[in-house]
Amino acid sequence: MIEFDSIYEQYKNMVYRLAISYLKNTIDAEDIVQNVFLKLHKNLGKIDSEEYLKNWLIKVTINECKTNLLSFYKRKVRLFRNDEEERIKDNTKDNEVLNSLFLLPKQDRLIIHLYYYENYKVKEIAKILNMKENAVKQRLFRDREKLRDILKEELE
Repeated sequence: MIEFDSIYEQYKNMVYRLAISYLKNTIDAEDIVQNVFLKLHKNLGKIDSEEYLKNWLIKVTINECKTNLLSFYKRKVRLFRNDEEERIKDNTKDNEVLNSLFLLPKQDRLIIHLYYYENYKVKEIAKILNMKENAVKQRLFRDREKLRDILKEELE
């Protein structure tokens, strides 16, 4: 059986980065990390391999983010306005690509994040997101173009 503490230490940053990439909000991302690892603790006996564990964590993180965004509170109340997004951007001023990534739609950010930051292959991303490989390839191509255009504008 895999030990929970070592899994938490190994994957907490990945889950957090993915949640921030999806939600653009550090407070909600911290809640997501907590929820994901609570679910992991409850289901740890069912997970038998390292590869399955990582995929499971990503899928649960995405689902938790979607649930968070669909909650009544999130739809009706905007507590922090855009201040939180600005704080995240300020914390990553040195990383223009990451700042530009926040300008893309959620689904596009997710694919870019999985491909470049988590080093998943197109086939693996397609499986995780229940998409066709060609659709993932098309989105990657399109999103690279968008990022290039955004970065060009920032440089000019």
